[in-house]
Amino acid sequence: MGISGMIADANKILWQRGLTLVQSGAVRYLDNDAWLNHTNVLAETNAVIDAMMDSTNSMGNAVELYFVRTLDGDNGPLGLRRPKGIAIASEAGGRVIAHEVLHDCGLEDIYVEDDQGNPLFEPVAEQSIPADWGGGYYNPWALQHGLIKRLVMCSRLDPQETRGGDLPSGNVRGWHHEWLGGEAPTILGPAKVGQSSIVKPPGSH
Repeated sequence: MGISGMIADANKILWQRGLTLVQSGAVRYLDNDAWLNHTNVLAETNAVIDAMMDSTNSMGNAVELYFVRTLDGDNGPLGLRRPKGIAIASEAGGRVIAHEVLHDCGLEDIYVEDDQGNPLFEPVAEQSIPADWGGGYYNPWALQHGLIKRLVMCSRLDPQETRGGDLPSGNVRGWHHEWLGGEAPTILGPAKVGQSSIVKPPGSH
């Protein structure tokens, strides 16, 4: 699938919030082989990624997408949002682009289990999805971890599992990171994964 097809797929998800990605100008190919495969991508500073993203700074409120071969090898993340732009690995698709663009809008990751692998097997309830309860039209056997898997901001799933594209109205209870003084413990509580938490349009800042 080409870049235009991936952006079209991303827009199918972003339209839930009225957001649309539009390609501005021609695709630009970078001629530095050192930028094809990135390592240590989750480090706070990464000179190689920063150099890549500094090479094509756009003007105005634009999203900069950099399509690379790998991010921390074949088992690394498929997408990475940094203040200067978004890197997308070759195995990614439109959902990954939408996920990273929504990070740029202020949303956070949500997980079905904590760092020790404890899944969230509680039933879906109003207090877990207050903005999206809708009168409780959920099967009584529906579990919160299954609902979380349907969300575009759901991360750290098994590679064989189908990724969802839902963008809820508000916060959803689940495992997520709370940033405290440079550390980010995984906690259980309302995660900012819905439209109400989008605080700014996407762009490179």
